[in-house]
Amino acid sequence: MKAGKKLLLVLTVVLLSTLLLGVGLNVALAQEEEKVNIWVVVHGGIADPFWKRVEKGVMDAASNHPDLEVTYTGPSVYNFTEFMADIEAAIASEPDALVCTLTEPDAMDEVLRTAIADGLPVVAINAPDLREPPESRIPVLTYVGEDSYYIGVAAAEETLKRFTPKRAVFANHHPGAKNIEMRSRGFIETMEKNGVPAESLDITADAVQGAEVTLAYLTANPDTEVIFSTNTLRTEAIVTRLLDEGIDVGNEVKIASMDISDKVLEYIQEGKVMFTLDQQQYLQGYLGVEFAYLNAKYGFTPPPAPVSTGPAVITAEDIPNLLEGVEKGYR
Repeated sequence: MKAGKKLLLVLTVVLLSTLLLGVGLNVALAQEEEKVNIWVVVHGGIADPFWKRVEKGVMDAASNHPDLEVTYTGPSVYNFTEFMADIEAAIASEPDALVCTLTEPDAMDEVLRTAIADGLPVVAINAPDLREPPESRIPVLTYVGEDSYYIGVAAAEETLKRFTPKRAVFANHHPGAKNIEMRSRGFIETMEKNGVPAESLDITADAVQGAEVTLAYLTANPDTEVIFSTNTLRTEAIVTRLLDEGIDVGNEVKIASMDISDKVLEYIQEGKVMFTLDQQQYLQGYLGVEFAYLNAKYGFTPPPAPVSTGPAVITAEDIPNLLEGVEKGYR
């Protein structure tokens, strides 16, 4: 081959290689630019078994989309100040969408409303904005989770199917959280409509302290026959403390619970807990991220609020069908 032709061939190969490399770099850059970044911020604590189910839903949804990057965060234990700091950090990072709990809508309104006005899509999960009128609520894309008031109604109705207690108490583990207060209201109003005195008890955010507060309440109000506890850690702590005190849990005092844990299911099988209400929080994390991603990526409008994930009533008869899901972290 003549030197000129050989040189031309080399130059051609170099040129094609350069073009292909440039195309590859451009594709890589384009893919990088097309990444969808979503923050998920929950009021927690994120180490709570309940929130680990939400986190699994979040991460499973994220794994569906190679171009999706998700940051899941929240305080280690419930602390509204820390939670709001996480919300503000999420917004400051300029994500493509935000998924969060609307734990205290009044306090969250200005921050979220400003971000939404600036173009940030927000999907609410687990804790909704229930303020009236509806026009006053934070304009999120949708809400995925339980109907807080109906949770309380369902717990009261399920209890009343079994017996009519002399007195009932709602164990409030997140004072100030609107969704928990609505559960309390649904429970108390339904009980009182059926002639059963009921009230809400602030058991604080600490499970051990909450069990002591509950024991003190029962001591002061010995006619209390039903406790409705809407968190597994608090239910477990209350049952343990009452048993230690020699109280015949399941007979002297009956307990209605919410959500699922290995111990709560065990207590149901043993007759120490009547039933639990499953809000299927895995779905809250999963659907919340899916709706946020599809809106940010393709402009899809999610179903209108509420996208209900429960409650499902879980009794001893239902437990055998749940065990695999519990073991794998879905339920």
